[in-house]
Amino acid sequence: MKKNLKTLLIFCLVALTATVKANDTLKISLKQAIEIGLDKSPTIKIADKQLERIDYSNKEKMAALYPNISATGSYQRALKKQRMFFSFPGMPANPDGIEVGQDNTFVGGLSASLPIISPTLWATLKMNEVDLQMANETARASEINLINQITKAYYTILMMQDSYSVFESNYKNTEASTRIIADKFKLGSVSEFEWLRADVQLRNALTNTISAESGLEMSKLQLKTLMGLDLSTELKLEGNLSEYEKELYEDMLKVDTTQLVQNTDLKQFDLRIEQLKKAIDVHKSSYLPTLAGSVNYQYMSMGNDSVAFAKYPWFPTSTASLSLSIPIFQGGAKHYKSKQFKLQMDEMNLQKVNLKKNLELQANIYVDNMKKSIDKIQSNKKGLLQAEKAVTISRKMYEEGVATFLDLSNSELNLLQAGLSYNQSVFDFISAKADIEKLLGKTINQ
Repeated sequence: MKKNLKTLLIFCLVALTATVKANDTLKISLKQAIEIGLDKSPTIKIADKQLERIDYSNKEKMAALYPNISATGSYQRALKKQRMFFSFPGMPANPDGIEVGQDNTFVGGLSASLPIISPTLWATLKMNEVDLQMANETARASEINLINQITKAYYTILMMQDSYSVFESNYKNTEASTRIIADKFKLGSVSEFEWLRADVQLRNALTNTISAESGLEMSKLQLKTLMGLDLSTELKLEGNLSEYEKELYEDMLKVDTTQLVQNTDLKQFDLRIEQLKKAIDVHKSSYLPTLAGSVNYQYMSMGNDSVAFAKYPWFPTSTASLSLSIPIFQGGAKHYKSKQFKLQMDEMNLQKVNLKKNLELQANIYVDNMKKSIDKIQSNKKGLLQAEKAVTISRKMYEEGVATFLDLSNSELNLLQAGLSYNQSVFDFISAKADIEKLLGKTINQ
C-alpha cells in the first residue's frame, strides 16, 4: 500500500510539474508576436516618448504668442549723491553745490510685453505641424523596423526548428545504419574499420543535432528580446516553413514595387524637404518689420536714513510703449544665407532622386530573390523526395550486401543536405517577402 501511495504521489507531482510548464509556455502566431512586440518593446515606447516630447515642444513655441509678464523689484543705495550747481545771474554762487536725491530707493512693479506683428515668429510656428508629422513618421519607421525584425526572427526560429528536425532525422537514420553495421561486425561480416567509421559518423550527427538545438534556443532568445518578453518565458511557435510554400504564388501576386509612396525613408526625406521650405520662409520673414508692445507699472519709494522707513512715500509710475524694428542692412548676410538655402534645396532634390532609384533597385532585387527562391523550392522539394527514397533503397541494398557503406553514407548525407537546402530556400523567400514589405512601408494594419 505504501509503495502504491508513493508511486501515486510521484505521478501527481510529475503531472503537476508538466501542467505548470505547459501553462508557462506561450504559444503564439506571427501576428500575435508582432502585436506583443508593438505593445511591450522598448523601441516603440521610446518612439511614443519622442512624440510626446515633440508635442510639448510645439506648445512651448506657441507660448511666444501670449504676453510675457514678469514682476520686478530693486533696491538702490546712494553711496555718493549728485550735486546741483547754480550759475545764473543774480543768484548767489554755490561753489560746493547742493546734494540732491535720497539715500534709499525702492522699486517694485510688473512689466508685460506682447509681439503684435512678428512675421519670423509666425513662420516659425508654421514649422510645428511639419515637426509633428516628422515625429509621427519616425514613430512609424520604428514600428515598421520592429515588425520586420520580429517577422524575420520568427521565420528564423521556424527554419531552425525544421533544420533541427532534419538533423534529428539524420541522426536517427545514421543510428539505424550504425546498428546494422554493428550487428554485422559482431557476426564478422564487416571489418572493424567500417564499424569505427560508422560510429564516428553517428557521433558527428549527434554533434550537429546538439548544435542545431543550441542555435534554436539562441533564435528564441532573440525573438523574446525583440518582443520585450522576459527571457525565461517559454515560447512555442505556430506553423512551420512548409506551410508558407502553399502561398508562394499568391504572395508574389500581392507584391507591387511601384507603390513606394509609403516607404518611410522616402516620406521622411519629403518631410525634411518640407522642413527646409519652412526654414526658407522663416529666413524670408526676417526681411519684414516687427512691432511689439509693452506695458510697465511700478511703485517707487525714496527716503533718507534720517527718516523712518514707515514714513517713506510710495508713488506709482507707469509707461506703455510700441517698438517698431525695420531691418535695412546687415552687410549682405541675409542675401548669402538665401543663396545657401537655394543650393541646399537643389542638393536635397537630387538626393531624393538618388534615394528613389536605390529603393527601386532594392525592390527589384527582393522580387528577383523571391522568384529565384520559388524555383529553388520546387527543385529542392523534388530533390528531398528523391533523397528520402535513395536512403531507403541504399539501406536495403547494404543489408543485402549489394551496396557499400560509402553508398549508404553518401545517401544519408544527400538527404541531410536536401532537407537543409529546402528549408533554406523557403526561408529565403519569406525573408525577401518581409524585406519588401518593409520597403513598401507596410504596417500590421496593412
